[in-house]
Amino acid sequence: MATTSYFRQIKHGIDFMPEKFTLPRHRHVRPYATVVLDGRFVENGYIGRICAGPGDVILHPSLDCHENEMFTNGIRIIRLEWHDSYGTPGLYSIDDMDTIARAAEKDVTLATLLLRQELHKRKVVTPNRKNDWPDLLAANLRRNVSLELSAWAGSHGLAPETVSRGFAQAYGVPPRVFRAELRTRNAWLQITRTRDPLSAIAAETGFSDQSHMTRWIQAMTGSSPSRWRATR
Repeated sequence: MATTSYFRQIKHGIDFMPEKFTLPRHRHVRPYATVVLDGRFVENGYIGRICAGPGDVILHPSLDCHENEMFTNGIRIIRLEWHDSYGTPGLYSIDDMDTIARAAEKDVTLATLLLRQELHKRKVVTPNRKNDWPDLLAANLRRNVSLELSAWAGSHGLAPETVSRGFAQAYGVPPRVFRAELRTRNAWLQITRTRDPLSAIAAETGFSDQSHMTRWIQAMTGSSPSRWRATR
């Protein structure tokens, strides 16, 4: 069975955090949604750098990775089971979070259904993003995991060293590692959701060979591609 020891587990339902704290970079294997009821916090990860507050919803994808910093005391959130097919990962805003909160007190499945309906009715991307060059680079890497970093730096008037240091300060890892992790995530999704040969997946997702892909999958998830495929 594929290990989950590399991943942070979450409990669905309402959670209250009375004190400020920082949560270092960590991973979640399953997708989930976070509805913010009170307080503000920053999350830096695969979906970008965002500042979430009351009424915001964060849709986290499968095999997500991020870090959190709490800006205020008394943060109250709802974590709900989610699925990648329910909506594009990112930060959104909703009108009626109170109805979802009341439902979550008794039935998290109902709360998930209500959130899906609310997002379908009014799915507005919030402006709470930094949108500076590290965020632009992260977005470009999400679209193209084969992006050549030196060329990107030159096209934006930045030295490669500046890009490496600045991105690591913003996201916790250098852009080359961020790029490799996104490539590994793309491969993992195909491994767990298709029957394509592993060698073909490695080639399609930009690895030099299957062994290269296997090393990254093992390092990032704690299990080999064959084990993930056997337990999918």
